[in-house]
Formats: sequence, structure tokens, C-alpha cells
Amino acid sequence: MRPYSGRGLRDQRGVTLIELLVALAVFSLFVLMIDAIFSGARTNARKTEIAADVQQNARVAVDRILRELHETNINLVLVDNTIPGASQIAFKSARLAEDLSIFCLYTRINAGLGYDARCFTFSGGNVAAPNPTYTSPEPISPRGTYTPIWQRSVSYCVAGAAGAYDLLRVVGDLSQPDSALTMPPCSGDTVASMIQSFDVSVGGSVVTVTLKAKGSEKVQGRDIPAQEVLLPGQSLTRN
Repeated sequence: MRPYSGRGLRDQRGVTLIELLVALAVFSLFVLMIDAIFSGARTNARKTEIAADVQQNARVAVDRILRELHETNINLVLVDNTIPGASQIAFKSARLAEDLSIFCLYTRINAGLGYDARCFTFSGGNVAAPNPTYTSPEPISPRGTYTPIWQRSVSYCVAGAAGAYDLLRVVGDLSQPDSALTMPPCSGDTVASMIQSFDVSVGGSVVTVTLKAKGSEKVQGRDIPAQEVLLPGQSLTRN
């Protein structure tokens, strides 16, 4: 019979507590490294998305303002720069409220291509006077001059907390094409949000609009640096 030997038992010994702790530490470090890599990738991806959203948010607003300004007359533009970074602008538009594809002009004749009877209605009624104070401009000059027939007042302004404004678009109907233009209260539809500043200036027949927007949020409990965009634009108004 072969004598018992302790060598086999020693060869089959288990893992010590220190070895187990070292293995856990290495595994934890590996997991943290992987998590840091994926976390950084997610943060950078979200920063790119936010920057694109900010760019799109501001670009759509600026393009819309400049497009509408291009259709007005420089003499029909009011600007209030009382508060730096929180300008307000108001101007007249010849677009129909119910059909923005129609730009109203004094056409040569009262029928056919280019003529729309709705362009001569300023109080929501028919060409016949809807109220005693209404006078239709249709039978009077400047027929045939193809000058705009002003239908509405359009205004852009900012409201809310400074540095995080909402850009609002305020629209009102004119009772007559030559109605006086006034600066309306800043209460309308939101065109863009997270606006840091909105500045407007007028020089000659050119209106300059500068919009600064930002965007920021938390990803996995950490603040992403604010993504900002500064968009200047100019519009040459009609004469």
C-alpha cells in the first residue's frame, strides 16, 4: 500500500484572499476603463446632437425673419433696442392671413391672373364694407402700380428669463393698408427657444438681425458644456 503524501493536497490548494482581492481590483479597473470610454463617447455624441439642434433652432428662426423682412418696406419697420440683447422689431406684411402663398399687390385690373379679391378685405368680411368705418382701397389708386397692399403687422421679440429667452412671433391684422404701425405686446407663437440674445439694427434699406442661441443638458448626471451659435443675417427690404 502506497503511503499518503501531502504533495497532492498542496497542488490542489485554493485561491487566497489576497489573490481574490487583486483579481477583483483588476476586473473593477477594467470595467471602469470601459465605462469611461463609452461614457465619453455618449457625451461627445450628445454634444454633437445638441450643437446641431442649437444651429437648426437658430437658423430656422433667422431665415424666417429675414425672408419676411425682405417682403416689407424699410419705411414700415419699427425697431426697439431699449434692452441690449432683447430687441423687438415690427413691420407690415402683404401676405394673406388665411393663405400665406398670396402676396397682395395693386394689380392693373380687378380680375384674372394676379388678382385676389381677398387682398382688399382688411376686417375679415367681404369687399363690401363690413363696418361703417371700413373703406375698400380697391377702386382707388395706386391700381396698376403693383405696390404691396399691407395686410398684417408682424413682430419678433424675446420673452422669459434673460439669457434663456423664447423668441416669439406676434401677428395682427390691419384694419386698413395705411394703418399706423405700432409695437405690439410681446405675446405670440414661440419660434425658437434657449435664445441668449436677439439684436436688430437698421441701416439704409438693410435690416441686420443677430441671434445667439445655446443648448445644454445633463448626461449621466454631468453637465455638458453649453453649445452656442451666433448667427448674423441681413435682409434688403423692398423699396
